Parts: sequence; structure tokens; C-alpha cells
Amino acid sequence: MLPFSMDFNLSPSQLAAETAARALGDELPAIIDAADVIRAAARHRLLDVTHDLLGTAVIVETVAHASAAAGIALALHISVLRSIGDHPAVDALASGEDVGALALSSDEQPTGGPQLSGRASWVAPLTPKGLAVVGAGTNGELVAYAVRLEAGGVTMEPIETPALAGITWGHLSFQSTRALAIGPTPPVMSRARILLAAAALGMGRRALLEALHVARSLNRTGAGGEQTVQGLLADAATELEAARLLTWKAAATPNEPTLGAASLAKLAATEATQRAVLRATQVVGGESFRKEHIIDRLARDVRALELFAGRTEALREAAAAEIL
Repeated sequence: MLPFSMDFNLSPSQLAAETAARALGDELPAIIDAADVIRAAARHRLLDVTHDLLGTAVIVETVAHASAAAGIALALHISVLRSIGDHPAVDALASGEDVGALALSSDEQPTGGPQLSGRASWVAPLTPKGLAVVGAGTNGELVAYAVRLEAGGVTMEPIETPALAGITWGHLSFQSTRALAIGPTPPVMSRARILLAAAALGMGRRALLEALHVARSLNRTGAGGEQTVQGLLADAATELEAARLLTWKAAATPNEPTLGAASLAKLAATEATQRAVLRATQVVGGESFRKEHIIDRLARDVRALELFAGRTEALREAAAAEIL
């Protein structure tokens, strides 16, 4: 990867977007429908296509700190919005009228062309009115297609999951469904991986904050506190901050982020967040197992990060291909 200089201070416009995202997070209930999240984000002007990728990553991280489901729904929606170019649906997505969905897994791929036929796995969020971006095999290559969820020939197969309440997951089946090819899949996946890394960071920072509150209430953070607790908190903070720098670096690339850099960011953020939640569980103790405790919710939600836009093995392969 070619080095480039980077200013780690956010610009005034990025700071303003972070403030707006914090205001959105403050008004979110514990469980909120994905479509309501996107409409609320539009009201706060967080779907403005003039936001650069770093500013968008800051928005997603801030929202995910308040609600993991909302942050991930926003990450998926903006990934679609930034990928469809001059598609006729861009205005409806930017205004929050439509919800963007993304196929999270490539276990099965429909065949592409003027029309799609076959099945796309693990698409989210599924809503009555939205635009999904899926990968389909076309002439031996995987191409990204945009297809309306309410189009003819689309069948939704919703799946109940224990995580990310408010987001409906499922498979899509296509039978001669009208679709529009929007280009190769790597740019779509690169943007999605960076924004999902940002969502993971928001979740990880929330887990760390909850653990810190408990440690302070029990007087375990000072010189007379328990060194084990201090170590857990310090390790979580260090790993999350390192992952954030990788994410910001990938997002701030002057041109389109590479798949390798985006994969490194998502890999680091996902693993740092998983460990932060585990450490928070150790600090909070038995109370964290109380139903609907924030750590209990995060422990379930963090598992879903493995499915979004590339599993760990795929991320490592993409990162290694660029580095080696």
C-alpha cells in the first residue's frame, strides 16, 4: 500500500456531522425499525451524499454507540447509497423514503443480466420499500446489481435472529426480476467494510463505556483499584483505538479505498469489539447476563459482524493479497 499523509483532526464539516449523529443517537429508543432509523437520519441530514467517506464513518460509529442495530442499518443503507451512482432511486434513498439493503453473504448467487434469477443470501435490512444491492454471476464474473425489493419476481424469506432487534434479515429469491448492473462488487464491498468497521467501533466503545461506569462505581479504576480490571479496560481501549486508526486511514484514502485496506479495518474493528464486549462482561460481572442489559445485547449483536460483508477468513485473504 502506498503511504499518504493524513490529518487525524476532523474537519469542521465532519465535526458537525458527528454532532448531528450524536443528536440522532440521543433520540433513538432501544429497539427501532430500520426504516425509522433511515428516516430519522435523513431528518438530521446524515444521508447527504456530499459527506466524504471518513465523515460518514464517524456518523456511523456515533450512531452505533447509541444503538448497534441503528448503526448497522445506517451503514448498510449508506453503502448502497454511495454505490448506485445516478440510479433513479438515489433521491429516494437520500431522502429516507427508501431503505438500502445489502446482500451480506455470497454463499449463493443469482445469475445476472437484464434480469436476475436465483437466490441471494442474508440480505438486510428487508423492508416493504427499498433497494437491495446483490452480487450476481455474469459472464463468469461477480457483478453488483441494484434491484427493488417490491419488484416483480422478488420473494422475501425473512429469518428470525436473536441479534440486532429492528433489522429484518432474510434471503431473496428472484425469478426473471428486473435489475440494473451498477459495476464490479469490490468497490461496493470496500465501502461497506469500512462503514461496518465503524459500526463495530461504536459498539465496542459502548461496551467499554459501560464497563468503565461499573468500575468507577466500585472504585476499581484508581491506584487502590483492582489491577486486573484496569488491565481489561486499558487493553480494550488500546485495541479499539488502533482499529479506529486503521478504519480512518482506509476511509481517508484519496481515491476509492482498496479492498485490502477495507478488509484490514473491518477485521481489526470486529475483533477489537468482540474482545471489548468479552472484557466488559468480565468487569460488569453477573449483572451483564440480566436480560436486555446493554452488555447482554452487545454480546448477541457483535456475533452478527461475522456475517456482514465478508467473514473473517475472506477478510484475511483480501488483506494478505494486498500486503504480501
